[in-house]
Amino acid sequence: ECEIPDEEAEKITTVQLAIDYINAHKDA
Repeated sequence: ECEIPDEEAEKITTVQLAIDYINAHKDA
């Protein structure tokens, strides 16, 4: 079981969005 504080979860979400964005645009 792993609990992630909201603050950390927000950072992780932001990082994931950044990764998704980079992956989506790196072929351009």
